Order: sequence, then structure tokens, then C-alpha cells
Amino acid sequence: MNILEIILLVIAVSVILVVVYGFSRPRKSYIFRTIEIKSTPEKVFEQACSLKKFVKNWSPWTARDENAVHEYNDISEGVGASYKWKGHPKKVGYGEMEIIAVKENESVKSKLYFGGRGDAIVTLSITKIDNENVTVKWDFTSDSGNNPVSRIFGSLMDKFLGPDYELGLKKLKTTCENK
Repeated sequence: MNILEIILLVIAVSVILVVVYGFSRPRKSYIFRTIEIKSTPEKVFEQACSLKKFVKNWSPWTARDENAVHEYNDISEGVGASYKWKGHPKKVGYGEMEIIAVKENESVKSKLYFGGRGDAIVTLSITKIDNENVTVKWDFTSDSGNNPVSRIFGSLMDKFLGPDYELGLKKLKTTCENK
């Protein structure tokens, strides 16, 4: 066996291992974070149901690329409201977010489109604890399909996205508690 055959064999075995490992990972990714906020469900819902307020007040990605461009459609809040963003590829990239379902003062569900790189569903749920406090849960669900590399990245989503969700919820807490 010459050196070229050995290199090709190592490459082939490596590709097979990645594919096998990828298919052993779950097809769906799910992460969530929660926070308790001293606020009413109405105040939290007001922030969650408006994409302009999300971008301005509590998005964890806005400060990451202040030069990113945000374009909003004509619907200011609620079902059908959407916005597109385009920024530095290594900071925020590009995509679109659209609110697809709301339960007043309880939840806002949105669909994220990542321009051919996959879609996801995100939901912000508000649970009243008492007259002065709520628990807010922010979750992310995506389906990697039959792509083994996407499944590997999906299994790492908590590590990639979790800290951003924590930051966003802290910013939402600050926004709601200071209004």
C-alpha cells in the first residue's frame, strides 16, 4: 500500500465515521431557558409581540452587529409581523423572523428562516406566578432532517444558542422591570 492509498483510506474511514456519528444524533434539536421577571404578563407580552421592540430592547444579537440592517413588514406586531436582518456573516448572518401564533399575554410563536440553512420555531411563553411576577420560557426547536452534519450541529445547539438566550432573557427582565 502506497502513501496515496493510505491517505484515501483514512479520508474514506473519516467520512464514514462522521456520517455514522451524525445519524446517531437526534433529528430534532430543542433548547430552552427560563427566567423569573417582576412584571405583569401584559408588559412581557408587549415586548414579545413586537419585533421592533425585540430588536431594540432585548435581542441578544442586536449589540453583536450594530451595522446589521433590519427591514420590517407593514404589520407592526402580532401574527404576520416579520422582519429580515442582514449583517456580518460571522456575527449575525442573515435571515427572517415571522410571528405565526399568539395567545394574548401567554405566548408568542415565531418561525425563523435562515436562508436555505434551515428553519426553526421559537416560542416565548409567559406564566403568571402571582400579581407581581411571571416566569418566562424561551425555546427553540429545529429539525435537521436526514443531514448527518446538520444533526451534529443540532446536538451542539444548546452550547451555541443557550448563552444568547440567557442574555436575551436578562435584557427582557431589565426592560420589563424598569418600565
